[in-house]
Amino acid sequence: MAELLPYSSAAGTWAESVAVIAGPSRAQTRWNGEVMVRDTDRTPSATTSEFGLNGMQYSLFMLQQHVDAVQQTESPATVEGKQRRWDTLVEATGYVASQSTGLLSPLADMHPVGQVEADLNGGLADVLTQEQLPQLWKNSGSAQLMSPDEVPSPHFTYAGRGPAAAATRDVLTEIVRQQGQEPTSRDFVAACNELIVVPPDHQRWQALIDRMPDADKLSTEERRKFGWDLRTRFKAALATEDPQSGTPESRISVMTRDVAAAVRTATDGRTASPDRRSASVGGRLAGFANDGALTPGRTPGSDGASARPRKAGFLGVLRSLRSGPGSDGRR
Repeated sequence: MAELLPYSSAAGTWAESVAVIAGPSRAQTRWNGEVMVRDTDRTPSATTSEFGLNGMQYSLFMLQQHVDAVQQTESPATVEGKQRRWDTLVEATGYVASQSTGLLSPLADMHPVGQVEADLNGGLADVLTQEQLPQLWKNSGSAQLMSPDEVPSPHFTYAGRGPAAAATRDVLTEIVRQQGQEPTSRDFVAACNELIVVPPDHQRWQALIDRMPDADKLSTEERRKFGWDLRTRFKAALATEDPQSGTPESRISVMTRDVAAAVRTATDGRTASPDRRSASVGGRLAGFANDGALTPGRTPGSDGASARPRKAGFLGVLRSLRSGPGSDGRR
C-alpha cells in the first residue's frame, strides 16, 4: 500500500525541490503535485500504473527508507553511519529525479500493451539522472541535507529502477558508435533530453532511428518499419538477463548494430531528401549537445535559453496553499 506524504513534511518539501530541478521549464510535467510513500518498489518504471492505464497526471513515489533518511534530524555518529546515510540520500535523489524526468513525456503510457514504451521512458529518465546526479544534488534540497565533505567516499551513483536503464544506455551508446565515435556524457544528456519529450509511442522509436547514419535517406514508411524492428528487439532484450550489458557484445548492442546495418543497406546509393536533410543525425546531435537550455535546472531568461516557460500550474497552487498559516497544503 502507498500513503500520501504530507506536503508540509520535510520529505515533501525536499521531494518538490528535486522534482523542480529534474523537470526543466521547457516542458509541462505530468506530476500532479503529490508524493506517495511505499515500503517497497513494486514498479520498476514510474510511468507504469498498477491500475492498467496512466492518467495524464501522476504521483511521484518515495520509498519509506528514503523518507526516513531525508527526515533524519541527527547526524550519524560514525563514519560508517554517515556513509550509509549518504548512499541512501543519493539513491533517494536519483529515485525522485528520474521519476520527475520521466513525467516530462507529453503522453501517458499504456500498460501492458505499451509496457515497452514505459520501459524506454524509464530508461531514458534513469540514464539522464545517472549523468546529471551531481548537478541535481547541488541545485536541490539534497545539498542542505549532507555535504560530500562529510563522507570518505561521496560517490554519485544511481543504477536506475530496472533493467531498462542498462538497455537504454546500450542503445544510445551503440548509435553514437555507429557515427565512429565513443559516447560522452554530453551525448547521453543530449539524446535523453531530446527523446524524453517525444511522445512515447512509435514516434520515439522513429526518433532513435533518426539518429542512425544515413537515416535522413529513409522514407516515412521505412522509418516506421525500422522503428518497430528496434522496439521488438528492445523488448526481447529486456526479457532476458544480459550479464554483458555495458559492452559492445551485449544483446541489445548487437541488435542495435543489426538495425543500423539494415538502415545502411536500405539507403545505399541514395541521397538525403530535402525535407529530411535538415534532420541529419550529426547536426541534430551537435545542436542538442550545445543547447544549455535543455539541461535540467535551466530557467527561462538565462543566456541563450530557448526554453518555453513552464505554465502556471500545480507548483504555483501548492506554494499558494502552503502559504496559509496552519495549513498542511490540502484542500
